[in-house]
Amino acid sequence: MRPAVSIVMSCWLLTSVAAIADEAIDFRSEVVPILESYCVACHNESDAAGEVQLDVWDNFPAVVGDAPFIVPGDPAASQLLALMRGTTEPRMPPADQPQPSEADLEIIELWLAEGAKPPGAEPKTAEPMAPMFPKVDPVPGSEQRIDAIDFAAGKNQLALAKFGRVDIVDAGSEQLIAQIEGLPGKVNAVRFSHDEKYLLVASGITGVAGQVGLWDLQQAKFVNRWETPSDTIDAVDITRDNQTIAAGGYDRIVRIWNRDSDKPTKTVDGHNGPIYAVRFDPPGQVLATASGDETIKLWNVASGKRLDTLGQPLAEQYCVRFSPDGKQVIGAGADNRIRVWNLASHSEAKVSPLAIARFAHERPIVALAISPAGDLLCTAAEDGSIKVWERDECRLSHQFAALPTPATGLQFIDDGKTLLASTADGRLHRFPLPASEPEDKTNDSEPAAPAEAPKPGSEAEPEPLSETEPNDSPKQAQSIGWPSKTSGVIRLAADGYGESDFFKVHAAAGDVLQIEIAAAEQKSPLDSFIEVLDAKGEAIRRVQLQAVRDSYFTFRGKNSTQTGDFRLHNWQEMELNEYLYSSGEVVRLWLYPRGPDSGFEVYPGLGNRTTYFGTTATSHALGEPAYIVRPLPPSAEPLPNGLPVFTVFYENDDDPQRRAGSDSRLTFTAPSDGEYLIRVRDARRFGGDDYRYDLTVRRPNPSFDVSIVSKDLKIRPGVGGEFVVRAVRLDGFDGPIQIGIENLPAGFVASMPLSIQAGQIEAIGTITALATATTPPTDADPVTLFASAMIGDDEVRTPIGELGKLEIVADDSLMVHLMPVDLNAPITWDAAASDSQNESDTPNDNSSAVVRRDPYQPFELVIHPGETITARLLAQRDDFTGRIDFGKADSGRNLPHGVYVDNIGLNGLMIPAGQTEREFFITAAPWVPETERLFHLRAIVKGNPTTWPILLKVRH
Repeated sequence: MRPAVSIVMSCWLLTSVAAIADEAIDFRSEVVPILESYCVACHNESDAAGEVQLDVWDNFPAVVGDAPFIVPGDPAASQLLALMRGTTEPRMPPADQPQPSEADLEIIELWLAEGAKPPGAEPKTAEPMAPMFPKVDPVPGSEQRIDAIDFAAGKNQLALAKFGRVDIVDAGSEQLIAQIEGLPGKVNAVRFSHDEKYLLVASGITGVAGQVGLWDLQQAKFVNRWETPSDTIDAVDITRDNQTIAAGGYDRIVRIWNRDSDKPTKTVDGHNGPIYAVRFDPPGQVLATASGDETIKLWNVASGKRLDTLGQPLAEQYCVRFSPDGKQVIGAGADNRIRVWNLASHSEAKVSPLAIARFAHERPIVALAISPAGDLLCTAAEDGSIKVWERDECRLSHQFAALPTPATGLQFIDDGKTLLASTADGRLHRFPLPASEPEDKTNDSEPAAPAEAPKPGSEAEPEPLSETEPNDSPKQAQSIGWPSKTSGVIRLAADGYGESDFFKVHAAAGDVLQIEIAAAEQKSPLDSFIEVLDAKGEAIRRVQLQAVRDSYFTFRGKNSTQTGDFRLHNWQEMELNEYLYSSGEVVRLWLYPRGPDSGFEVYPGLGNRTTYFGTTATSHALGEPAYIVRPLPPSAEPLPNGLPVFTVFYENDDDPQRRAGSDSRLTFTAPSDGEYLIRVRDARRFGGDDYRYDLTVRRPNPSFDVSIVSKDLKIRPGVGGEFVVRAVRLDGFDGPIQIGIENLPAGFVASMPLSIQAGQIEAIGTITALATATTPPTDADPVTLFASAMIGDDEVRTPIGELGKLEIVADDSLMVHLMPVDLNAPITWDAAASDSQNESDTPNDNSSAVVRRDPYQPFELVIHPGETITARLLAQRDDFTGRIDFGKADSGRNLPHGVYVDNIGLNGLMIPAGQTEREFFITAAPWVPETERLFHLRAIVKGNPTTWPILLKVRH
């Protein structure tokens, strides 16, 4: 086998035709330049016109057309010479292209006549053949430029990549220890092996070729070197066992070598842009590559197969790393963001979910490092900024003074106590890491904890008061106590605009005041606006909202009431329960988009949308900026991340829960002991004698009110009917609400336990009829529901009301069953079923076998956060053959918040006409807490029958 030698590497060598008669033709120095000038442009590894490749000797064709391409010793029989002379068709190069001279053709002919000796025919020396790169001098003044660095902690040494060489220096004193010289072109990457015995070096000349070398640090020589045709190498890595090397560069190809091999063991061409970074996971099973095609790709090292394409980035990706435990992939690049993915598989193609996306810098991120302990990330951007982050949540921990020029490399040294950055001017910059605590760790994706509030009913009746004029300025503020209810009027001032009324209250630090305006119930035209000010009349900060991701509205805007179809740019990087800020309004994400033609739903998921931090709902235009924000204390000084920080003051226009219409409601927590001013005005600055209002100031009385949305169920034996309960949460109560049932007749089974989850407003239950069930007599005790919850230390129980009539309907035209995916047979629910029958194996071949099941022992499914599982939906049809729809975004009835029916498409979950079963997917968001909850499905045909519920267990 002839060794593969790149022709491009020889094209700069000069030859003398005058010496032809005296010496044998040398392929490298004489033939290669001719082929490079006239042939290789169209016949190379990337563009092999006519399936002819002439840039690597091993890839020369044996036959072109029907004639041998090269016949050693016989130029006349060689198709190569005939094509170049034009004595055979097609002439090469084509007639409209530059043609070889007669001297060039004579060299080709003599080389063929002399036997067409291949490159490397001479005896092989002990050292690998040195690459033949052209001599390129560095730009004057750039000799000391550092283009990359790596750190060997055990040796306390740094490798500095420079033009044509690598300097190995002491990390403390920066004294030179060793040099690797004579490298072709600019050195783009250096990488110490895990045991620090070797140094991997990547270099090359743009547009010419690249080289990867493995340098033995003890013996001070190359163990092996590999040449790559056509372009330089920008990134390299080596596995921990020192056996496998990977490299990538501008030619978009990933090459993998065994350390002792001459040729790549794997060549992967999967990117559409240059490769800027490569990195093995700790076991060496997965290779990650970051590219200019705006993706990071994951490859199985053994097979070379692609495991996943991480396509969320919005611009070129310059950096990629694995977490020290190998479970996460971390990337960054020109879209100014850090992203973290959870690695899903080492061997099979599988989607690795995005875990974190964080806007990090105002300019592209050009370098990234992980601390030795794995707890910190460091990023450097094109503007010279350097930031340190907590790795687990990408929380900003510290920002250093900007470098004068962008960093070319980042390393943690001194056991992670110091950050080292290199710059293109040849300098090393050291940054001792501070021991200060990072910013607030509140997880924006976690549901809010139930509010701590005083006991219900502990507040005295508000004292009735009347407004006393003048009270139109802070100095004239009317003193009122609380609880109180003050009647007032917003009159026109002398300037023709509505006045402001000021009231003074005293509060101790931590006191919570519920401040409300009632005007609409008096038929008043007032559109109230209330503010709480300090004693000087200055606004008081309520919260600071730091933007962590930027976005904008796509497809269409939103009015001020809608909860659904919030279509946002880059929505894939957003998570449920995160706060979304736009034009002064703050909402919270409630449900993911369910396909390409949908958007987020925001809280509460139905009805008018809820706003947060006292902000007021407003309309939003197409293209309007929006931000994912995280709340910070009003006195916090957040480190800048390139995105804005919004300050929200204690003020409100319209009730955040939208129950009071245009009337205002505000919850105020006193930051300190003192006097506070309440300002009341019209939001439009209108006024008049009929602009009446009542101002109530009281202590919050957290409570709830639950109602039945649907009742009077018509149920067929063997299936169920659905009822919905909905809660109104008052004064900050956000805890779970348990639902109970009383007087349920024999033969009926309710899906209990049933609860409205913390932070949610609805629960959906079923009443299912056994085969023995009959319609209850009219004089039977009514079926009633009640609700209970813990408020503070007290359990509060309140009646909900009657469920209405339960009527058995004799209709067996359609029955629907929900079951684990390993079952595939109709189910008969029978209280007499034994445990052995419950656990019996059941055919899954669509046979007519029937499963008998105790209705009080429902099937169970187990799901983990971030996981997708399958379940089976089965229909028993009689005379109904049409399509059976089960809904779209709401198809999973009573699923825990954050768990949803996935992959439903534009038509939703359904069983097509004429079919009897369907497997479907259930996905849990990564943050879902451990819980157990009964859920069911509802067919939206034939009286809306429901399945028997399944118990879903979320387990960590």
